[in-house]
Amino acid sequence: TPPKKSACEEDWPPMETMAKWMMRAGPARVLRKEAIVAAGPERLPVFTLTFAQPESVEAFRMDMGDVVKIVVPGYKPKSYSVSAMRPGEFDVTFKVYPNGRASGYLDRLAIGDDATVFRRGNKSRFAGRFVGLVAYGVGITEALPVAAAEVEKGDAERVTLLWANRTAADAFWGDRIADLEATGKFTLVSIFSRERHDDALHGRITADVLQRVFGPDIARVEGDAKFLSVGTKLMMAETDAMFAAIGCPMPAFSLFTGK
Repeated sequence: TPPKKSACEEDWPPMETMAKWMMRAGPARVLRKEAIVAAGPERLPVFTLTFAQPESVEAFRMDMGDVVKIVVPGYKPKSYSVSAMRPGEFDVTFKVYPNGRASGYLDRLAIGDDATVFRRGNKSRFAGRFVGLVAYGVGITEALPVAAAEVEKGDAERVTLLWANRTAADAFWGDRIADLEATGKFTLVSIFSRERHDDALHGRITADVLQRVFGPDIARVEGDAKFLSVGTKLMMAETDAMFAAIGCPMPAFSLFTGK
């Protein structure tokens, strides 16, 4: 019986895939670093790194949920969402985990350092009269830019984002959320697992929670709804099962298909 592979080896892409990826890679220079959430007794820090867009790397499509693959030395390329774009530069917002190899590498990057990056994304979009998004923790860094793009594109009459965190202190980007809410087409619903607040749900995301948050709009648009969840692979698979339980199976109700 062959020895059991480690979790890292299980996720490691084949060598031929790595070779193709590296052919599309280029150096992205760190321009700025901003603290978004300060570390606390039960709170991990969140930072935003601003990189120069490499000329050799295809531009990211933030509205389509493209990810930037960052090559972590001695490890493997790690996917991160592009949280903002400006001419000639892009942002990556990340949480620093204890002993995290990828997040630790990003945290150690200094202004002027280069990271090897490439674009990963080949998705197709399917519009709906209602768009619902689910973000788990730092998954907001992909979900909110996609929500903003859906509001701007105008196909959806309403866009609702359900954001799960442990506590209110884990949340960030209040100004960006307020700007979206001011359009009158966007709603943020927060759910906290460790705190109770009058203006937020309490507990964890379940099929009943999805029905409570998205159900009225699904009925209003007579099923012309599309959804996206952003979190770990396991979280997203579990969320897909929850959507199926409320009559919205994937991929029929997916905002995006492809990778």
